[in-house]
Amino acid sequence: MAKIKTLIVGITMNCAGTEKSFLSFLSCLDFDRYDVTLLLAKREGLLLDQLPREVKVILIEKYGDLFLLSGKNAAKNLFSNFVRENPLTLFEIFPYFVGSALTRGARRASIATKMWLHFMQKIPAVRGEYDLAIAYWGDRTMFYMCDKVKAKKKIAWLHFDYANPPRDDDIYRAYFSRCDKVVTVSEPIHRSLCDKLSDIAPRCVMIENITNPKQIWELALRGESYPDHHFHGKRILTIGRIGEQKGLDLVIPVLKRLRDEGRDVRWYVLGDGEPEYKEWLSGQLVDAGVADMMLFLGTTTNPYSYLRDCDIYAQPSRHEGKPIAVEEAKIMYKPILATNYLSASEQLDGGRLGVICDISSDGIYDGLIKLLDSPALCDKFTETLAHMKFGNSEEIEKFYKIAE
Repeated sequence: MAKIKTLIVGITMNCAGTEKSFLSFLSCLDFDRYDVTLLLAKREGLLLDQLPREVKVILIEKYGDLFLLSGKNAAKNLFSNFVRENPLTLFEIFPYFVGSALTRGARRASIATKMWLHFMQKIPAVRGEYDLAIAYWGDRTMFYMCDKVKAKKKIAWLHFDYANPPRDDDIYRAYFSRCDKVVTVSEPIHRSLCDKLSDIAPRCVMIENITNPKQIWELALRGESYPDHHFHGKRILTIGRIGEQKGLDLVIPVLKRLRDEGRDVRWYVLGDGEPEYKEWLSGQLVDAGVADMMLFLGTTTNPYSYLRDCDIYAQPSRHEGKPIAVEEAKIMYKPILATNYLSASEQLDGGRLGVICDISSDGIYDGLIKLLDSPALCDKFTETLAHMKFGNSEEIEKFYKIAE
């Protein structure tokens, strides 16, 4: 029987939740049935070496940087890719920047999406035809897959809360309608999408991010840990891409209050992200006098040794889909603090498996104090998690059902 010729559209293999969940997905995939090619915008990321040998990697031929476009780097990105090559491109860019400057909210998001779609048309199409194409990295990979990939069947993967931040429903409806299936990774994400775009609901199927507890524990028992070995206070850890979405700026007033109270606490961040945001965040920490209380550890292929040695895992995000780092913290029986993003209640069973707080500095402070002041509560969460069964490799069967 011939293998299913499969193209998966990605961006990079940086150390982030989507990439980690992708590796777990591949670890369960039957390569006797699937001939897999991974298309990346850029051949970079610490997780590249962890791709299975069966996966062929190819690169987008030109303008792959567009997949990394953000509000903060848009002008620099578009100039280096297009204006330098053709100065007349300025006339294409100008209306979008003016419109973005004059609007806010959903309208501004719509203009940004339209700008990206406009310049995406300049990215070369993928050569050849595939039996199956998968856009695993979210909306931009879906747009590209729909417009630039020839495949008999197309599947989009949705890792985020569709309703937050606001999006252009007409654009997304049009592209979701061109996909045979749309995969959501949690029940709340599924409901959020189907409530907003009810006509897309028949195409939607939920497949949870796959986790591998055995591998996580094996990695946790080896590898480096915190550089400040002399520190004996409470270690709080956040894992994820550094950006406004992750809410680290909300933590600054929390750290200031903890310092004023004389509490011996340090907040560690594992991950990389938007340089402009990180620079701004570092400045805010200095201005607040708490720069020594938040330590940026960079990226690592093994975050689990740090997770092993932390006292509390915290997810202070403004919005999320279903962060895999929270699932990993559960697997390692850690007391968890999470803001009330879309899937927080599902992940922490309404507060039975961790503390859920308001998405605000006051909320994060109140939730953290509950854990810091109550060792018994922390022990209760740890004991409850230790008696649970983790691992869901059977989710791959749901994929086979929609892919074949």
